[in-house]
Amino acid sequence: MLPLLSLSLSLEVYAQGGDPNLGGNKPAPTPGPKDSKLSSPAPSPHTLAFGVERKGKLDPKTSGKTASGSLYEEMILKAESEDSLSFHIKSNDPSLNTPLGLQILGRNNAEVAVAKASPGEFKIATPTGGLPANGDYRVRVTCPINGKGAVPFTIKVDRLGLTSTAYNERFSKIYEKYNEKDPASIEETAVKLERLAKDAPNYPTAFERLGIIYLESRNDMGKAELAFAQAIKTGGVARFAISYDGKWRQMAKLRSGDTGFEDRRTGWLRIKAGMLTLHDARDKMLVTMNSQQIQDLSKSLAVTYSLVQITTNTRKTYIIAPERMRQVDADLVVKLIQNHVTGKAY
Repeated sequence: MLPLLSLSLSLEVYAQGGDPNLGGNKPAPTPGPKDSKLSSPAPSPHTLAFGVERKGKLDPKTSGKTASGSLYEEMILKAESEDSLSFHIKSNDPSLNTPLGLQILGRNNAEVAVAKASPGEFKIATPTGGLPANGDYRVRVTCPINGKGAVPFTIKVDRLGLTSTAYNERFSKIYEKYNEKDPASIEETAVKLERLAKDAPNYPTAFERLGIIYLESRNDMGKAELAFAQAIKTGGVARFAISYDGKWRQMAKLRSGDTGFEDRRTGWLRIKAGMLTLHDARDKMLVTMNSQQIQDLSKSLAVTYSLVQITTNTRKTYIIAPERMRQVDADLVVKLIQNHVTGKAY
């Protein structure tokens, strides 16, 4: 009898332990992950897509509330750490005059730093300019609680390309392996730079290097012009290797019987928006000219060599020859100067 009594007591204790199927006192529910920023739950979040405007409404009756007393509507954004993002938020009822804010939360409710770039525009303010990692992020539009009722809004997320940190890292890795004397390396570099330029069209260096490869290695004037033009439009330069006379004189017949510059030197021509510069072989700047200083721009021939002649408003003339002294190179130089420096169509 004693063993049976002992068994009965142990079963009774187990039943009171909390199995809901056995009756007795139910155990307290196990707390789930707690958002310290919430005092009431928000509705199920929607997803955000790049470049697509989404409408929402901050409503005291349905929106989530932060511990500080602000309303928020939450959406999910899938993005990568390399993405350069811009968030545009505006109220659909400006008469309410309610300030709207942005909050981004990652894993474990870690908040991502954001900054207001302009009225209604926010950008990520981390050291890299991007998100901490690839993945899903909770994007919240916020506003303080007021007695004016619901606040309708729209939000749009634009992907601008790569962050400057990600872009520079990718460009450096590509250029470190580049060998301009190896045809295979040239082609491999061109493919990688084309992909980088497509991913980040707002940075100039990939276009600058592509222009040189198209010009010097592929002899593709059409692609070289497009690449250089995009480099200039994004704040970069079109660079050409040149030769010139030390006194900027025309070519003459030399003692050897050939035609050339008497005091031949080599250097660089750089064309950028509204300005061109001439540099020596050590890259020391020799001349700089803007659109107002250029009075005349023309091409000339010296035997079979194509030259570019630039005359300033002070009657000073600079005569240069693209490295290979071909007519197509001189045409491209003149075209870029006219389109991007003087503003005169070719």
